[in-house]
Amino acid sequence: MNVPYSAQDAQLPEPAPLYFRYEQVDAHTGYAPHRHPWGQLNRINLGLLEISAGELNLVAPADYIVWVPAELAHAAYIRQALAYTSAYVSDTWAQRLPDYACLIAQTPLIRALFDDFAARQIHACSDGEQTQARLLLELLLAADHQRCYLPESEHKQLRPILDALRHNPGDTTTLTQWAAQVHTTERTLARHFQREMGLSFVQWRNRLRLLNAQAALKDGGSIQDIAWQLGYGNPSAFIAMFRQHTGVSPERYRRQLKNT
Repeated sequence: MNVPYSAQDAQLPEPAPLYFRYEQVDAHTGYAPHRHPWGQLNRINLGLLEISAGELNLVAPADYIVWVPAELAHAAYIRQALAYTSAYVSDTWAQRLPDYACLIAQTPLIRALFDDFAARQIHACSDGEQTQARLLLELLLAADHQRCYLPESEHKQLRPILDALRHNPGDTTTLTQWAAQVHTTERTLARHFQREMGLSFVQWRNRLRLLNAQAALKDGGSIQDIAWQLGYGNPSAFIAMFRQHTGVSPERYRRQLKNT
């Protein structure tokens, strides 16, 4: 199939080293398969961004950027209204980024630099923005790169645990207790998680809980109820987890949802 370039690309100048495009996206917006002549950084201000590229499906919350290399055909879907930023990357810099689609973690400084470009509505980088653009790219190169936010595994001892947690993200069964249920040791099970998922058991469970929390906040659930449903003994522990992953409190996240 001959996948076309994105319609906007024909009117955009070559990035030097970045070119930014900003958009307010309506809920339930889909983008048909397309490609770009330049590598693309995809950033949202809240919610989830879903990008599929061949057999790869990337689901990213707002604390991650989705990197898509040049010429890679992909489609996208956005479930809720949000602010979207697309940053095209010059070939020179793109060659230093992964040659596959992946997630790039947003550190506080990466987030601040993106926010500054957006606040000033910078598109093409003038001489005055070159230093800031290069700093942003250096930080993206050094940041954590991941193939998938919530990886899966068919490992015989991990599969029943993953299935159970997806069914009930608030399950508080410990790794030691899971190990007994799947007839292995805690240490062995911890190794399986790191080898198969690239995450610890707690990291994977927290990511699952975050995705469920975002959906529950969108549906109007109270923070206290969401915390209990997700297995937290008190709301403060839930709030701390949410802030760590998104950079904002659940209440601020809810306010952002109402303002989009």
